[in-house]
Amino acid sequence: MDLNRHYRKRRRAVFLKKLGRIGGILVSILLMSWGFFWIPYFRITNIVADDYIPGSELEQAISPYLASVNKFWVPQNNYFLFDPDSIVELLKNNEIGIATADKKFPKTLEVKFPDTEPWLIYCHTDEKCYYVSPSGFLTDSAPRFSENPLPRVITQSTGEKIGGSVLMDDEILLLKSALTEWKTLGITVKEITIAKDIRFSTKENWYLLIDKTADVKKTFADLNLLLLQKIKNNRVNLEYIDMRFENKAFYKLH
Repeated sequence: MDLNRHYRKRRRAVFLKKLGRIGGILVSILLMSWGFFWIPYFRITNIVADDYIPGSELEQAISPYLASVNKFWVPQNNYFLFDPDSIVELLKNNEIGIATADKKFPKTLEVKFPDTEPWLIYCHTDEKCYYVSPSGFLTDSAPRFSENPLPRVITQSTGEKIGGSVLMDDEILLLKSALTEWKTLGITVKEITIAKDIRFSTKENWYLLIDKTADVKKTFADLNLLLLQKIKNNRVNLEYIDMRFENKAFYKLH
């Protein structure tokens, strides 16, 4: 009998036995870890939100995600794995609103919709409308009004959804300054069109054209003089005023 072969077989058998035990332990640990993520106590099922939208609508939007599993077949709503930002993106993509989300140990999801004062109304070419915040973002869906309570802004942006931006920073600054000047003049703007130039349509049924780089203070000071000294009582017959060119103003009466 070859003793060396005998001992090699014996050592191999002992090694394989130990390897099997280690493998079994590792598999057991993995199964226990996987099972831990399924413990109901650590799974987010309680949704707490403010009164921004009906609770049923919010739950209908969030529940399918909370009930789903990831690529490792681990529940998405496990407290330790759950990312609140995923809910923020979900609500934004579903055009429900811009929200903040936070998880509270061990199973609560808290959703809040910050109160943002609408500044403008933006409408797509497909007639879908949104409120625009003072920072230029679409914050919420808006109904179509027969007469908008806020100025409607028309830009070259297309296909924007809630959370998207429709105005550049310099456009925001110009519009804020311009709308303040309009208020000082006592004239209400109903629509703003931003393209190569900026067009303000007023409720008096005439419009003003200015350049995007215009000095707003000077432009409106000149506009005020034009209205008082040149146009005077003919504003009811005014069609437009063109102030896109420095130190020049053109206007047309019906």
